[in-house]
Amino acid sequence: MKFADRLIALRKEKHLTQAEIAKILNLSRSTYSGWEIEGKEPDVETLCILADLFGVSCDYLLGYSDDRTHSDTVLADDRDGFLSHYKSLPPVLRESVAKTFDSFYLLLDHDMQSCCPERLKLYQSMLGDLQRLRAQIRHRVENGHMDAASVSELMTLQSDLKNSISTLLDELLQADLELSYKAANNSEK
Repeated sequence: MKFADRLIALRKEKHLTQAEIAKILNLSRSTYSGWEIEGKEPDVETLCILADLFGVSCDYLLGYSDDRTHSDTVLADDRDGFLSHYKSLPPVLRESVAKTFDSFYLLLDHDMQSCCPERLKLYQSMLGDLQRLRAQIRHRVENGHMDAASVSELMTLQSDLKNSISTLLDELLQADLELSYKAANNSEK
């Protein structure tokens, strides 16, 4: 399937017009319609924004993959690799990984069943920030000599990570309190 076909299908799934998407992207409708009709493609940055808007990967949007998201690919392709890594761990570490997955599964499953998009987005943000900032920290540690400036940068990244996670945990707690408040008000009626 070509990019234009995917773009049209995804736009229709979201019940959006060409004009509405053009407005979201701060573009003219004619620029957007050129992607659907004339076989033109947006720049990489706009492509990423479109993929995010539609909740799909860039590969899916461009027609390179039939898996809508990277998690579809990872869950299908990496299962055996992950299982192999897991089985090669010492028992105490396997237990730690299993407990981590169990805990996260229970959190995510509850909010998926409750259909709580706010909390699911908070988990996404928290894990994304954790992954991104930890990668930056690892990169600096593994690829640099440790002078005063490097140590200062590491301290700043660590502080950013702590602040981000703390803020997101506060937001999760606030979401939980709001749900409890709503449930209490509904039970009183």
